[in-house]
Amino acid sequence: MGQVVTLVLVVLLAVMIYLAGTIALSLRYLDKTLFLPTIDQVNNPKRPWYLVALVWRTPLLRLLVETERLKQSEFDHQTRYKILTDNVAAAVILHQPDGTVLWCSPYTEVLTGFSVGDIYRDKEMFLKTHVHEEDREVLQKALAIVATGEPFQCRYRFYHKSGISLWLETRTVPIYDHVADEYVALSIILDVTASVHSQLKVEERNRDLNEFTYMISHDLKAPIVTLRGMLSLLEEEARRTSFTGGIEPLDYMSKAIHRLEQLVGGVLELARVSTTERALEPIPLSEVVGEVIDDHKLQIDQCGAKIVRSESLPVALGNRTQLYQIVSNLVSNALKYRRPDVPPEITIGMAAPSSRRRVAIFVRDNGRGIAPEYLEHIFQPFNRAGEGVIEGSGVGLACVKRLVEKLSGTISVTSALTEGATFTIELRKAPD
Repeated sequence: MGQVVTLVLVVLLAVMIYLAGTIALSLRYLDKTLFLPTIDQVNNPKRPWYLVALVWRTPLLRLLVETERLKQSEFDHQTRYKILTDNVAAAVILHQPDGTVLWCSPYTEVLTGFSVGDIYRDKEMFLKTHVHEEDREVLQKALAIVATGEPFQCRYRFYHKSGISLWLETRTVPIYDHVADEYVALSIILDVTASVHSQLKVEERNRDLNEFTYMISHDLKAPIVTLRGMLSLLEEEARRTSFTGGIEPLDYMSKAIHRLEQLVGGVLELARVSTTERALEPIPLSEVVGEVIDDHKLQIDQCGAKIVRSESLPVALGNRTQLYQIVSNLVSNALKYRRPDVPPEITIGMAAPSSRRRVAIFVRDNGRGIAPEYLEHIFQPFNRAGEGVIEGSGVGLACVKRLVEKLSGTISVTSALTEGATFTIELRKAPD
């Protein structure tokens, strides 16, 4: 009997020791599990032998299962975040509102030339030190706005470690830190040096071109005025002396001077259209068409033209003056290039746009039409489609195209000789 009792006690003691050891090891495993997971832990999620032996559904086992699930989820989020920050071609910096760097992505080294170690060592002054002197006020303004909890976007120059000045564009958003009870800032920084330099070159080229255009036009106007004055004196002298032999040459000279004046005026008009910037607003095209027809009433009556227009034209996003110039130029051309033996008829209506965000109208006439070989050049400056007998500088349609493009629109033409022409204009649709 004593041996049986002893055996039972030994078995009970062994079970108690096993349970105590299992619980102790489980608590230690649980404690390790609460830390951020490693790749080995996630890729080899095998439980220790002492946990496999726990076949009963104890609260401890359920806690371990839930912890493992959370660990897997946390690791997945970390992996995706690391893939994103390691591969995006932008510097991602987490910093305090005063500019102190808390963390930065690996691409920051590529963008700035400084290693992550250098950035962390100089973290309190890194952004303030290497931003261009003239742009530090811009950065300070951005940081002050973010400190209030508002996002901010700005461009500034930054000194690369090599000494090169880069143009950076930063989008900074505030993130509220509940632990520190304050805002920290997340900045995504892109290198826009190439686009800024390209924009500056285009602006400089346009400025030089405009200055050259006005200078040439001004220099040409002075001798034209002189020629016109001297020609008037010659014509007056020829009439006074009844010298009929000089009338015809003087007439040719007068026409040449007139064409030169038109050419200079066309250059100035084209330059003015290319540089004028205006605010965009919703404009009812029916109102613009009505104004154009009213202003051309005298010409319409003189040539017996018939105007057919739709009363339900769309509302476009544009500028009233520029839209008026576009429609007016097309109507004037339709009246000017009419067939001499056919009363002109101009139809203005709504066309089918290319998308729901666009609107389109057409201006159709029954005039002389345009030969196929001229269609692809019709919108080029000083191209008059072979019509040398009709006055004009040849910049009208070029100006129309420039104005339409300034409104983010497009213009196209279909035509055939003696069958008239149809111009279709597509513009941005005004918001509802």
